[in-house]
Amino acid sequence: GREEQALGAVVRWAPAPWLSVDATPTMVRVHEPSAVAGVLQTSSGLVDLPLDATISHGFHAPWSPGVALALGVSLPTGDTAKGFGQGAVGYSMSAGVGFSPAERVWVHLGAGRSLNDVSMQSAFTSGNGWGDASAGVAITERFSVNGGYSSDIGAVDSTVGHSTSLNGGFQVNVIGPTTLNVNASRGLSGLAPKWSFAIGFGTAFPYLNHLGAGSPMGALGDTFDGGTHGLGGGTSGTTGGSTNGSTTNPGKGRGRKTL
Repeated sequence: GREEQALGAVVRWAPAPWLSVDATPTMVRVHEPSAVAGVLQTSSGLVDLPLDATISHGFHAPWSPGVALALGVSLPTGDTAKGFGQGAVGYSMSAGVGFSPAERVWVHLGAGRSLNDVSMQSAFTSGNGWGDASAGVAITERFSVNGGYSSDIGAVDSTVGHSTSLNGGFQVNVIGPTTLNVNASRGLSGLAPKWSFAIGFGTAFPYLNHLGAGSPMGALGDTFDGGTHGLGGGTSGTTGGSTNGSTTNPGKGRGRKTL
């Protein structure tokens, strides 16, 4: 019975071909059942601000492999009284590898974890580490599709187990570097929302070079986990995400890149 809508924007600066810096301010609106039957609580506001610095490098070799490493920082800009913020700075690190086993086909593997007690993982997970695998194919010069799988890694809350989900979406090159991105996710276990949907539009998506520490598909779907939104310490989710009520898991957030 819990639902959330989110609107975020990314400011991405690439001072060098191998370095990018991102800031992703996001506002959320959450609806969830209250203690009174049939009554919904509604709250909205800014969440904690995720910042990312990513370095990447591609190799001139078969399958065009590339690697990336990202350091994430979550600034406590959210309203802790509403459950939209941790009230402290959080740090995380993630890494990814991408390659192209065939023309117009890409594969991405990524993983990350929080580096301090302020967890930066998604509120719809029960652990401090995460991993994802995804792949995509360019059907035409302007249209591509992708799909993937994501999960907690490492120790998780034993009462809920690992949170896992399947994802899929498509990407349209509108003009120049501007793309339209649509993604849907189906939760399979744990705290992952039953369904979540995300739409992105802009120039911040890596649609040709899939070397980011987070996959383009994951970038779109996971940015709205940024911050620590969740009423009364409950969980939150990706844009359009929904679950059957809240949990006692404190709100967490992982900053990822999207528009």
